[in-house]
Amino acid sequence: MRRFLALLPLLLTCASATRLVLLSDFNGAYGSTSYPPALTRTVERVLTDWKPDLVISAGDLIAGQKASLTAPQVQAMWAAFDQSVRGPLAQAGIPFAPTLGNHDASLPGDRREAQRYWQAHPPRLDYLGRSAFPFRYSFRFGELFFAVLDASGPNVDAAQRRWLAAQLAAPQARAARFRLVLGHLPLSGLSAGKNKPGEVIREAGALREVMERGGVTAYISGHHAAAYAGRLGGLNVLASGGIGGRDYVGFPGTARSTVTVLDVEQDGLRLTLYDAETGREIPLTSLPPRIRGLGGTVERLPQPWLH
Repeated sequence: MRRFLALLPLLLTCASATRLVLLSDFNGAYGSTSYPPALTRTVERVLTDWKPDLVISAGDLIAGQKASLTAPQVQAMWAAFDQSVRGPLAQAGIPFAPTLGNHDASLPGDRREAQRYWQAHPPRLDYLGRSAFPFRYSFRFGELFFAVLDASGPNVDAAQRRWLAAQLAAPQARAARFRLVLGHLPLSGLSAGKNKPGEVIREAGALREVMERGGVTAYISGHHAAAYAGRLGGLNVLASGGIGGRDYVGFPGTARSTVTVLDVEQDGLRLTLYDAETGREIPLTSLPPRIRGLGGTVERLPQPWLH
């Protein structure tokens, strides 16, 4: 009995730990209302194996960004997303917190339909800033604070930087153990095919400075479909990968589909990367030691932890 009581604090900590799944960039070809089989298998693993408290995404949830697509076609894509991803998660009580990508919200018509869909299906979250949802918003989730940027394109302007600085200065953000910022485009180039202007955030240094001053644990991005956990200057960056990956800059033949699980533990936020095709774990030490892309060199994290 004495031994059990000694272990009780640890057992309670483990039982109450928060788990997240990071799932992004799983859209098909332009206008597609179906998803790759690897996404179906991933959603099944989310529901049956990983059982997270929250799924977060860095964008590209549907296959828009084509001017010839009609409003009914875009609506059909959001209906497919609802049936394949958000709906099954919602039935299991798992909220899906979106970031909108270039395929979701870069054209005016796409933005209208994205806003219509998400205002009809808002995730149940403890929102702080919600007036621009789903394009830009913030919320608290247990020990974590999230700020989501409208970075479906490369321009994250001064107004957004001011908004982010205010969110990070809020008491709820300062009291959180971890502060995470999500945006679709990365701060620097990670995948070879997208290592060029227009595919990374402009004025990334100014945005990074806001996050560093605000004590951000990590900036989480999508778009490049090349999963990576590293350090850019004084900021941790976490690239979410995707279903249908791309080669890293300078490393041909490294493309693969991935999904990331994040666990809140005593030592920090632990990252576990999985191959979305096979379900097998990918050691972070197997990733390139550094990536020299447009916008700066990202050094791989020495350990699979965010602090």
